[in-house]
Amino acid sequence: MIFRTSPLLSVALLLLLTCGFMMALLGGSTFNLQPTHLWQALAGSQTLATELLLSLRLPRVLIAATVGATLAIAGALMQGITRNPLASPALFGINTGAACLLVVGQTLNLPLISNMPLLQTTFGALLAGAAVFLLGGGGTGRLHPTRLVLAGIAVNALFLALTRTLLILDEQAQSVVAWLAGSLADTDWGHWQQLWPAALLGTVAAFTLGPKLNLLALGDETAASLGGSPARVRLHASAVVVLLAGSAVAVSGPIAFIGLMVPHLARLLVGQDHRILLPVTGLLGAALLCWADYLSRLLQYPSETPVGLVLALLGAPFFVWLSRQQQETT
Repeated sequence: MIFRTSPLLSVALLLLLTCGFMMALLGGSTFNLQPTHLWQALAGSQTLATELLLSLRLPRVLIAATVGATLAIAGALMQGITRNPLASPALFGINTGAACLLVVGQTLNLPLISNMPLLQTTFGALLAGAAVFLLGGGGTGRLHPTRLVLAGIAVNALFLALTRTLLILDEQAQSVVAWLAGSLADTDWGHWQQLWPAALLGTVAAFTLGPKLNLLALGDETAASLGGSPARVRLHASAVVVLLAGSAVAVSGPIAFIGLMVPHLARLLVGQDHRILLPVTGLLGAALLCWADYLSRLLQYPSETPVGLVLALLGAPFFVWLSRQQQETT
């Protein structure tokens, strides 16, 4: 859809993503990686540089692009079903809930649970999302934007406090401290195999919801009169958000602000039509996290800064600006 609507924008987005992908793949390394090393790796040459690219860098960058896309799409879905511009998996506690349940699984050290991180994070995301939905007025059939934000803050604080308590009480859980900041370090092909099926399923499901979200934007009464079911659309979209956020957090930790920033940037480019907005949001999210991953290796070179902290430096000012914009329009 996007390629037929605006070929120039499509080329620009793909170029932004490609450049970010290549910079994250080759940049920030003490081995001075060059594009020729990539061609050698693709040709089957076995050197230290090609092994580094194929074994460590390539899965990491693929994960970065996929996590960025899934979290951005999840944020666009949340803003669509709540009609709240401040909605995102991070601000509504979904990322924190997913991370908390993973820490709980490590603390309990139950083999059946500990070996299924995706199940833990998905259940945690579901638990947090359900709590915010109910506290925000979903149980009465009317979601209130202000109550949703307050509920998200409360649920986020609750799961964050629980996570910190577990980290203090259980020394084994200390191994996930860096991961909790949002990190792509130590990701490999095993993490990629864990991530891509859920991410692909969630992304395809999200794209099919585009026309229904357009109807929902007209208001519940109008959507219902045109044959839509607002409650069913919100239920389906919420399930997709849980799947996308849970799969991303299981691999990279609770990376914040992508789901908040990227949908707004996409709307500035293509407007409100979710059939176009969701693909553009996915491309922008993938590009943003690839560039952030590259920057995370430059800030304290040769050491590495968690990518979640890099995004926080960008996202916090954006959140303040967005909050002020909302105050001026109300």
